[in-house]
Amino acid sequence: MGKTDNFRRQHKEILSVAKTISDNLDEKKLAQDSGYVRSLLSDLTGKVKVHLKMEDDGIYPILIDSNNDEVKTTAQQFSDEMGGLSQAYVDFVEKWPTPLSIQQKPAEFISEITGIFNALSARIEKEDNILYEIFDKV
Repeated sequence: MGKTDNFRRQHKEILSVAKTISDNLDEKKLAQDSGYVRSLLSDLTGKVKVHLKMEDDGIYPILIDSNNDEVKTTAQQFSDEMGGLSQAYVDFVEKWPTPLSIQQKPAEFISEITGIFNALSARIEKEDNILYEIFDKV
């Protein structure tokens, strides 16, 4: 079992919940009832928080403390970039705290969550293909 297997599994779970949410992004349906989507968003938020905490505790300190300058620099760049995405995600979730908040502006919610998911998906791809590859070798 590789050092990043659990992180990669978490990525798959995060992407699976995001896909389920995406599959339910219908403006008319959300305007009538967005409880299911908001519930999924809560589930996703929990998974993202646990995942980020595990990375912050288990990957970044090791890589940033590396004697290899390239590893250290790459890890620091990933950490810095994640701070921006993490804050954007927190701001997004706080903006849409209830099903009613989504129901009142479903088009805006769909637009914003699509942007968040695109950024999240790109980030996961980079972590899987760059950061975790480095960590597996350390």
